[in-house]
Amino acid sequence: MSDGPFLTPSSAIITPNIIRHLLRVADDHGVSLDRALRAASLTRESIDSPALRVSYRQGRLIIEKALGSLPIPALGLEVGQRQPITASGVLGLAMMSSATLLDAVELGMRFQNLAGSMVRWQSGIEGGSVVVTATVPDSASAVGRFLVEEGFANITRMARDVAGIPSPRQVELDFAPDGHARSYADFFDCAIVFSAGRNAWHLPLHTAREPLPTAEPWTLAAMVAALEAETRSVVERQELVAVLAAHVEDALPLIRPLADYARLLATSERTLRRRLIDVGSSYSRVLDDVRKRVASELFATPGLSTAEISYRLGYEDERSLRRSTLRWFGASPAALHGAALRT
Repeated sequence: MSDGPFLTPSSAIITPNIIRHLLRVADDHGVSLDRALRAASLTRESIDSPALRVSYRQGRLIIEKALGSLPIPALGLEVGQRQPITASGVLGLAMMSSATLLDAVELGMRFQNLAGSMVRWQSGIEGGSVVVTATVPDSASAVGRFLVEEGFANITRMARDVAGIPSPRQVELDFAPDGHARSYADFFDCAIVFSAGRNAWHLPLHTAREPLPTAEPWTLAAMVAALEAETRSVVERQELVAVLAAHVEDALPLIRPLADYARLLATSERTLRRRLIDVGSSYSRVLDDVRKRVASELFATPGLSTAEISYRLGYEDERSLRRSTLRWFGASPAALHGAALRT
């Protein structure tokens, strides 16, 4: 059995594939998610950047907005089935090049975070079936349900497109249908077990071991090498951004120039700026992320005035703080103070 790590809310290590396709679904229905993007410190331009990585927290903000705005039952199924295997980029090509669907699934487990996963996936053999299970941080939430729907719909489409397998053997879901049982039955075309105690996708083992028509060992080797290199790059990004963010937070309320941090990291300002660009970030983005995270803690602290919070975040005046909170949280400082009082 193989698995991937749970994301912490602030870990920016996943590609925004789900967000990209969710935006397309929303656009098709005339619903704008731009405000949710701004609250997550994202833009449509940044979403399309190959270097961008997002956190679970950012993804959750956008998904919550979509769930409240789009009149689509089982929205995750709609988003998941829209994504061809090539939406996963190099990983998608590697899975297509695998010898069997079982090999493709195991490869997907190994590099799941590079595919934009917001779920912890595991795979194993149970009796005569390959079973893929999905675990989310809050399985009872609407976002958790969406992520399971999206993930299982994505796997099902992959099996159909790559291996010609029309449907899984069975799907177990750790939630009730809530009036949408027909949506699941129509899409998966197999036995659906609701309130099953876990989320699991079953496929006959003999089917999963059939050779894939797209198998190509040379391409597979090249793509795995690229995925391993990308994994190292993601780790480097996490380390670089995390270290810089820690220094920025320690310096608040002072907003130091990037050159000061370059000296602390024993490098030049030019090199540090280039390294940030290489990992899809920038000094202004790191500073903004730090301010947003610290702001969320300060607004939850009783007794702090807007002026004090503005000072602690290094803003010149309260108007600057107001502009930032509207962009981050879609609310004014006064509204955030009120929300803190009610909790």
